[in-house]
Order: sequence, then C-alpha cells, then structure tokens
Amino acid sequence: MKAQAVVFTEPGRLELREVTLRDAEPDEVIVATDFSSISSGTERLLFSGKLPGFPHLRFPFVPGYEAAGTVQSVGRDVNGIKAGDEVFVGGSMCYTDVAAAFGGQSSHLIKKAAQVIPLHGIPLAQAPLLALAATALHGVRRLGEVTPGDRVAVLGLGAVGRLAAGFLHAAGAHVVLVDRSAERLADAPGAERVDVSQIPLEESLTTPVKHAIEATGDPGQIARCARILQPGGNILLLSYYDQIVTPFVDLFVKEANLLVSREWAPPDLIGARDAIASGAVDISHLADHVVPIGRYEAAYETAFNDPSVLKVMLQWA
Repeated sequence: MKAQAVVFTEPGRLELREVTLRDAEPDEVIVATDFSSISSGTERLLFSGKLPGFPHLRFPFVPGYEAAGTVQSVGRDVNGIKAGDEVFVGGSMCYTDVAAAFGGQSSHLIKKAAQVIPLHGIPLAQAPLLALAATALHGVRRLGEVTPGDRVAVLGLGAVGRLAAGFLHAAGAHVVLVDRSAERLADAPGAERVDVSQIPLEESLTTPVKHAIEATGDPGQIARCARILQPGGNILLLSYYDQIVTPFVDLFVKEANLLVSREWAPPDLIGARDAIASGAVDISHLADHVVPIGRYEAAYETAFNDPSVLKVMLQWA
C-alpha cells in the first residue's frame, strides 16, 4: 500500500514523498489521517539529528506521534473498532522503504487496534493534541493528589504548560500562571497571573506554593521554583533538558522534592481524552493554526521558528 508522508531526508532537510506501507496484521487497523500536529520540541531535535537517546537514528525517516483520522479497514481479529470510527494514533512503525522516528506524519497509518484511542466526540481537528494533553496530565499525576485550593505555580505557558494548568484548574487547584507573555497569561486558565517580564517571580509571589511546575525548558528556572516553594514542596520538571545546572542551596533550604516527568502512558491518553470530551479541559485554543499538507514546508518553518504559534496542525484530508 502506498501513502504520502513527511520524510526527514537528512539533518535540516524534509520533503513530502510517496512511501510504502507493510501489510496490516489481523489485530491491526488502517487509519486514513485527517489531521496531525507538529511537535516543535521532539521533531525539531529529530530534524537537527541531535535528539538524545537516538544515536543510531538513520535518515531518511518519518517523524511524528500526534495524528488523528478515520479507520479505513480492520483486521479479522479486531473487536470494538470498526471502519468509519474516528481515532487518535500515536505514531506507527509501518513502513518498508523508510525508517520511522515515531512515524506519525503520514496520510495512512497502520496500528494495533488496542493502541488507537477512539475520540468519543472530540473533533478530529483537535484530536492530535491528545498526545500533548496526555503528557501534561502524566506530569500533573506525578505530583500525587492535588486537592482543591492547593497553590500550584506553572512556569511557562507554552502548549504543555497551558494544558497542565487546565488539568490543575479542573481539579480545583489555585493555579498561579507565570510567563513573560501577557497574551499567554490572559488566555490560560488560572487564579493568579504573574508577568515576569516586569517583575522577578520571587518579588511578585509572596505566598508560597505547594507545587511548582517548570515548563519553560530553561533549567535556570528551577532555582526560582524552589524560592517560591513551601518547605517540602514539589518541583516538577515538565520539559526536556540537555543538562541541568542549578544552585543546590535553593533546593536544600526548602528540602524540595525534584520530580521528573516523561511522556504519556496509555492511561494518560484515556484520562486526557475523557477530560477533554467532557469539557473539563479545553484544547480548542491550541488547534487554530491549521495548514494544508501541501504547504508542509511553511508549516514546519512556523512550528520550529515562530514562538507566537503554540501548535501547528497539518490537514491531510
């Protein structure tokens, strides 16, 4: 079977090309992609050829792990999913003539039926954001129980920070939003807003927080998280860092718990799906920059280089 896919051909180069898909297994489904989204973090590192943990990654390959589409056909052993269902697909290793680094940026995808997520009413145009929402929810769950009224600061209101704030707000937490952008602060869900482009965080926030989430990707902010923390509180690292260098004294004085969050696990996808489908968490504000697949080069240029756009969606159908 042939498909169209975004292929990173070598570091710094990409193209849209025809690729060949392997045959589907009896427990798999074939999905026609309607929308996918570009990861400005992971895909940018892959594009540069520098993603840690992939030292033997070989070009050319298909990137991406955020796609949603319509089930085209199902294997004979598949139950509970039928042709016509709308599902989320977190990437696919389904190519015979090109490698896959998660492999989700393709017009058609093959995936085990047990690994696709029915959307339960989430619009297809928003559904690729399930991966990012699940990553944010996974981080929030790493904090343990968050009870109504708990003060939680979120530093950095990029896409994952905004989503973490949404899950915390839905749980009844007193969310303190921290960013340098007045526009991002105005749109995100929370109880307090701190514009650190005007006043340093430590001077702006005088009441300590129980948890602080570092979502800027700047390890220099870890010390600031510690300074606003109540003794024994948690600092959650909801970003990826090449290395971490931070003054130990700030962590030491507060006896801070430093937590690291990886990507989502399957239960996080279900939890995120259900929260979004119920209306408890709104992701629509992140899905408004849509680019037709024919303009894929412009889409990647925006995703990688325009910080004012939090998420770029590719429309395949």
